[in-house]
Amino acid sequence: MPVRYKFSGNLFRVNLEDTYTIDEMMNTFTEALNDPLFPQNARFLMDVRQSSVLAERTYQDIGTVANFFAKHSDRVGRCCAIVANQKVHYGLSRMGATLAEVKGARVEVFKDISEAILWLNSCFEIPDD
Repeated sequence: MPVRYKFSGNLFRVNLEDTYTIDEMMNTFTEALNDPLFPQNARFLMDVRQSSVLAERTYQDIGTVANFFAKHSDRVGRCCAIVANQKVHYGLSRMGATLAEVKGARVEVFKDISEAILWLNSCFEIPDD
């Protein structure tokens, strides 16, 4: 399946693999949000390392996904980590991150999944006063 999600503790992970449509991606995200197993204090990680179509997405496509995420980002602490290992995927993900940030979401792009998870966990830390 090209777009799938899974929960591991409070980690909500979406894997984008091979070919898929933007609608499939948004529908899977919505399905996960409505899943009775959706974790409290979910940390959202999107893994695009196996995507065959991300490099073909237009600016409008990236904007549509960024707006969609921003609209639903309150369910994941307004934070999203994206893992990308190809230069074009990294760049397009950064563009999407910037577009989502304008709408109030916090999005960071990583090459390493461990670093992405560390950052997600830091999103939820309460700073000392």
